[in-house]
Amino acid sequence: MTTITYNVSEPRLEGMKSPEMIKDFIKLMSKVNQLELNEHGVFILFSHEFVSLSLRGNKALKQEVEALGLSVGSYWQPDSIGLVEEASIRLKSKQSVLISALPVMSHEGRAFGYIAYLCEEKYGHSTREYVLTILAEYLAQTIGLRQQTTEEKINHLFVEEQQATFLALDNEGFVVHASEPFCHQFNIKATELINSSIYEYFIFPPKVKLQLAQGQPFQVDSVDFDFAGELKQLCVTYSQLDSSFKLLKFSHPIEKATENTQRLLPTLERFETDSVVMSRVLNSAKEAVKGNSPIYIMGEEGTGKRSLALTIHNSCERFKEGPFIAVNLHSAKREDLSALLLGGEDGSGTKSKFELANGGTLYIERIDLLPGVLQAALTHIILTKTLFDLNTNTSVNLNFRLITSSIRPLEDLVHERRFCPSLYFYLTGATLQLPNLQNRSEDIPMLLKRKLVELAGNETAIEDSFLQAMLEYAEKRVWSGNIAEMYKWLEHTFLNRENLVIDANSVESASLGSPIQPLEEIEKREIANALSMLDRKYNTVADRLGISLSTLRRKIAKYEL
Repeated sequence: MTTITYNVSEPRLEGMKSPEMIKDFIKLMSKVNQLELNEHGVFILFSHEFVSLSLRGNKALKQEVEALGLSVGSYWQPDSIGLVEEASIRLKSKQSVLISALPVMSHEGRAFGYIAYLCEEKYGHSTREYVLTILAEYLAQTIGLRQQTTEEKINHLFVEEQQATFLALDNEGFVVHASEPFCHQFNIKATELINSSIYEYFIFPPKVKLQLAQGQPFQVDSVDFDFAGELKQLCVTYSQLDSSFKLLKFSHPIEKATENTQRLLPTLERFETDSVVMSRVLNSAKEAVKGNSPIYIMGEEGTGKRSLALTIHNSCERFKEGPFIAVNLHSAKREDLSALLLGGEDGSGTKSKFELANGGTLYIERIDLLPGVLQAALTHIILTKTLFDLNTNTSVNLNFRLITSSIRPLEDLVHERRFCPSLYFYLTGATLQLPNLQNRSEDIPMLLKRKLVELAGNETAIEDSFLQAMLEYAEKRVWSGNIAEMYKWLEHTFLNRENLVIDANSVESASLGSPIQPLEEIEKREIANALSMLDRKYNTVADRLGISLSTLRRKIAKYEL
């Protein structure tokens, strides 16, 4: 008897990849349910990865097969379904049954899946191969025709966007079409993507993932995400094509920057604040933007450093027409930082961030995490304004505004001999110290109302009682995560507002009852930062954090650091 293995990792997901093929199979079975083969045996549809998707036929025999654990979603060894020669399966009743199968093939020779027939040896031996052949060919033609129709429909929808980098998705988030530019840029074959969930290849930030799940159109001008283990930074647009398809389009920040210049963008002149401290920062920024020297922004997590950097970019007459390229060193692994900043050496043609920012602004967030070797490279680039392109073996002249930021004073790292003194002086000629939210509390009403208008769509949609309750709570709470933490709380409360009795006490209860755990997040972040900055030297990290080595090891295991 042939061995059958099942219960592999998440085999049930295979069915989600082939919903239309399953529908075609069930429809086909309804047409042949009067056949003698259907009365005495069971037809089984398999995915191209040998996961059973549907069983149709004799109910008693079907139940016996399922009793072996071979129900829908189980994985079968390729040699166990009778592709090459008939295979035998022993049921719990000690009865043996035979199974044979044929592939459902595309015109290109690719298997959509497999159709098998299982029955007692005495039934249908002379006709089952003939019937299986007809059924397999019918399924192949039906699937091929549907895919061709889908592709033609999508191509018709994208007549004006044939050079665009995009994926077409069905309403369940599975890929039905990948444009040639997408396959080229992401170095993947369309056949690998078709019928796969986007989450098999993409790891998006939580906010983007939530927007995708909600199915509402959105546009993010620059987002860091993981594709098949490789870090990308692109503009992402998600839109509805028709009732059946959605479009996930990717474009380069440079392309998007050209569009951005047509919009009314935030500038230092338009920056709103009621805080005296913040007004001083803005005045310093207005002076700094007149020159071409690097600008350094110091501030706690969540104080709006990236937002200020973008505002400075939009306010600079010399560079505002160029791209704004943002790089967060904390979002990449230490070993990937060189490729992220300087480009790839593997012939993939990946340009460095410095080249991408040419004519515009390069914003490096968490510059305090820059390794020593890259500190030397950055110093050289600042001094010479040139970069050696590894892909073309030529020297590239650079002209861009450099803005950096950190949550820890670079001066401290210089004293600890972990940051190059000369680079420190080059970067911090123009320094802006962003206050935390507690020190610019006058801005809380303005920031809160602006965020609520963004969430609600317009100001008239916000009830006065809700706004007042939000404001009352926000002003009395200490926001350790600053603006970012307040906005996160506000989004959560706004989305759950229907379940609240609107007053400050209920708002506070909702906040305390939310799944967000700020203390754990802060602890995880600080330990991760310390591990990165101290090269994972556990003894030194434990000493700096003021905890024992055993406690540090427990925390690392707990947070999977």
